Amino acid sequence: MPGELVAGYLLLVAVRRLLVGRANEQRATNNRQRTTLALLFPLLFPLCLFGQTPPQDSFSLLHTFPLEAKYFAVDKLRQVYLVTPANEVAKYSQEGRELFRYNNNTRGNLSYIDATDPFNLLLFYPELQAIATLDRTMNETALLLLFSADIINATAIALANDNNIWVYDQATFRLVKIAPDGAVLASSDNLSAQLPQPPKATQAIARENMVYLNDSGKGIFLFDGFAQYHQLLPLPDYEHIWMLDGYLQLFKKGELSAYNLKALKKVPLPLPKAGEQAIQARWQGGRLYLLSEDGRLSVYGRNEGMKE
Repeated sequence: MPGELVAGYLLLVAVRRLLVGRANEQRATNNRQRTTLALLFPLLFPLCLFGQTPPQDSFSLLHTFPLEAKYFAVDKLRQVYLVTPANEVAKYSQEGRELFRYNNNTRGNLSYIDATDPFNLLLFYPELQAIATLDRTMNETALLLLFSADIINATAIALANDNNIWVYDQATFRLVKIAPDGAVLASSDNLSAQLPQPPKATQAIARENMVYLNDSGKGIFLFDGFAQYHQLLPLPDYEHIWMLDGYLQLFKKGELSAYNLKALKKVPLPLPKAGEQAIQARWQGGRLYLLSEDGRLSVYGRNEGMKE
């Protein structure tokens, strides 16, 4: 009997140790899980907020330019170009310091400035059907009269990636690539014969061997580097378009969006309250540029926690 009691006692001790060990292991596991969650929570919490529109007070005004403008452009160095109602162009540093000015009011309305290359600016004068080119100090380097290239009614121009020029001729429904001296390098077919509704383009941009013609009534027409038509993106009603980091920025009053050309998906970009009445807006380099109805260009920064 004593031997049986000892054996039973030893069995009970072994069972108790097993149960205590399992309980301790479970407590350790729970503690590790709590510790892991505590460490990951600061990392996971911002992900929960990603994709939500930031509040309007998440913007801080950096500066407002003193010069009245009807249009603006920003180059890849974040230098700003303001086109005044008198068709003068003022160039500013990214900090808002005026650098240079260009003025020639004998050519009529200056409707567009292409600042894709800060060392080779294009200025478009539709009434004269002319394009002026400027260097980085805003000195005029050439004047191209588009009639010399048999272009009758240009409505949109863009700098090509090889420093030639894309022009859309609304009269002949052709997208034409010309050299700085006016020589025709490439041309589309007459798009009125190719499409049921050819573009009525008001803006063009060229990036990475693709040309985008914006027709606010129909959308954005895509062409390759040989001026051949590819497709229509059904994105009507946008007044201004830009390209940045592979995304199309689309603007109409009260809305600024980014369009992913690979996923074919549009997402809204945040705007402060002042952006609701802006006549032009764009994101670039972590800054938001807003042109108000009274011609004042303001630059906003993003407060901590915002994503572009």
